[in-house]
Amino acid sequence: MATVTNIALEKSLLDEINTEVPKAVLERFSTLIRESGSEDERIAAAFLENYLQEWKVPHKVHHPELYLSVPKKAYLKVTAPIEKEIRVKTPSFSVATGDDSFSGELVYISTGYAKGINDIFGTAVDGDLGDLQGKIVLTEGYAMPGKVREFAEMGANAMIFVNPGKNIHEGICTPIWGAPDLDNMNNEPTIPVLAINKYDGDELKALIEKEAVTIEFKTFLEKGWMECPVIDIFIEGTEEPEKYVLLHGHIDSWHEGIGDNATGNAALLEMARIFYKNRDKLKRSVRIAVWTGHSTGRYAGSSWFVDQFGLDLDKNCIAQVNCDSPGCRWATSYEYMMWMSEVDEFCTEVITDAVNLPSKGSRPLRAGDYSFNNIGITSFFMLSSSIPEELLKEKGYYPVGGCGANIEWHTEEDLMHVADLDILVKDIKVYITGVLRAANSVVHPFNFVKTAEEFDNTIKSYQDAAGSNFDFTLALNEVSALREDLLAFYEKANALKGLEISNPLVKQVNEVIEKLARILVPINFTKRGKFWHDPALNVPALPDIAPALNFKQVQEGTHEYKVLKTHLTRGQNRVIWALQQARELLS
Repeated sequence: MATVTNIALEKSLLDEINTEVPKAVLERFSTLIRESGSEDERIAAAFLENYLQEWKVPHKVHHPELYLSVPKKAYLKVTAPIEKEIRVKTPSFSVATGDDSFSGELVYISTGYAKGINDIFGTAVDGDLGDLQGKIVLTEGYAMPGKVREFAEMGANAMIFVNPGKNIHEGICTPIWGAPDLDNMNNEPTIPVLAINKYDGDELKALIEKEAVTIEFKTFLEKGWMECPVIDIFIEGTEEPEKYVLLHGHIDSWHEGIGDNATGNAALLEMARIFYKNRDKLKRSVRIAVWTGHSTGRYAGSSWFVDQFGLDLDKNCIAQVNCDSPGCRWATSYEYMMWMSEVDEFCTEVITDAVNLPSKGSRPLRAGDYSFNNIGITSFFMLSSSIPEELLKEKGYYPVGGCGANIEWHTEEDLMHVADLDILVKDIKVYITGVLRAANSVVHPFNFVKTAEEFDNTIKSYQDAAGSNFDFTLALNEVSALREDLLAFYEKANALKGLEISNPLVKQVNEVIEKLARILVPINFTKRGKFWHDPALNVPALPDIAPALNFKQVQEGTHEYKVLKTHLTRGQNRVIWALQQARELLS
């Protein structure tokens, strides 16, 4: 809980929030199509940089070459049993056909629409789907990489995704996170992918029920390495300047992209102004990054940043905070936030104190420029405030991945009407309060007891699924011991909160908390090693042992059954080893 002194400081910073600069950003960005690698994106970055130069805020503009796939246009025509052209888009990293049209028989396979944002990235395809060799699959949802990969492996020649409304949403269908490396460079989609709206999709489904449907289509995309600007702001703290909180969001957009993410850029610039003006009150530093390549490079800007500055991030980054789609109309709820377990109490207190509203955070998805999991950095917020559930139902809105849950997300309709400056001010209050507390708390305000409790619940759920087929007792015992050690550690750490940050005991405790993140975050969110990037696919909790859920799909004694047990043995070893490393650190 913030002290009286801290509350006064927070209030003074929050009182400085002004909508003049955010409004100017929104107005300028509404005249630009900030496609990564484009002139409009460079103009947008220069517009932000001009303010930073005017205010003398320390910053650099990097110009990395990012690997992007930019959709240009697509064409789709039903050739039998009727002839009809259908409005269509193609996602980033779809195979480009160019002028050579593809044709084939269309088959409908239902995979259902997402019921919530956590389902948007769902991949599971159930049952025997028959022979798909050479077929073009029509299915529901957004063009996400999991479904694309699964159907391609089944022999599908192409895919058409039926979006859930009248709009066709832009997207990206590669599982490769950022630029490829030698291990994953061949994992790009191998088939053309298309997206249409629900009305046209329902018409095609009805046709398929009656007789064979054939189509032809073309996709046009520009793919390659493109130079893009990445803004890197560093506002030094006064007591431990080498340590910093990383606050970030993306500048590139689909179309005008006001709610995703011009509002975020407006918020980041206003926060840069306020934090720099009050830099003498910052105990640790605040680093603010503005990415490109978010939409057409699968978080290419943030992954490049991790590649370039990974060692420094590992040594000095306290936490990372994502700022995407704040300040959108009707987005008055903070009960659909995302954050890691160790910041659960911290985040709920931040939101209560900043805007006097309840909040709830769920496990962060493998999305949102969370390019820092493999390093092991405590993370909070992904997207911002959201439209309340009852209003979503009243409006008949379906789940989307931004814009405060407004369904203009990733479409030509994400225009100025999506932004709400009053809500933007509230969201900025939440961000400033969270970043300031993370930077200024004497002892880092992250409680890994919550993480241990999450692990305990996760492992027990996997034990229930495994039954007598596998024994997770060793992992459960280690988690229980870690939780007890953490309780003792935090009891001692809390007694240091009245000391100075420079006190050796405080420095030692904070180093332990940072190293706990470096150990526990990766085993909960990654499978690849440190400094690498896992694919952009769903990551279950403690992914090395999550296959315990698969026992119901294999028969005891078979080759697959024994392989599964081998995998879980190795996975449990990794989990136990990490838990033991954490306990050794605490001792």
